[in-house]
Amino acid sequence: MTTETQKHILDLPNAFAELDPLIAFLQSARAKAVEIDCSGVALMPSRCLQLLLGAEQQWRSEGVGFAVTNITESCRKSLTLLGLEPNRFEDEETA
Repeated sequence: MTTETQKHILDLPNAFAELDPLIAFLQSARAKAVEIDCSGVALMPSRCLQLLLGAEQQWRSEGVGFAVTNITESCRKSLTLLGLEPNRFEDEETA
């Protein structure tokens, strides 16, 4: 059984952008493979990173695909400032 990957374009033009669209997407995509496109992320706020890390752990523990793609250079800098490797989401392959 294959299911189509659910995709969401994360739009965070600044650190104060609302995360409600991402939260709603993740809630509606439970048990489905997801791809979060970060091409619209200017700065990754810590609250968003916490949400992504928690979702990644949940999806992977259930054996469901979870990918964060199109990570911008400014987003990579934010990851580094928050204590993570800039390629954190690229290191783990999703099934």
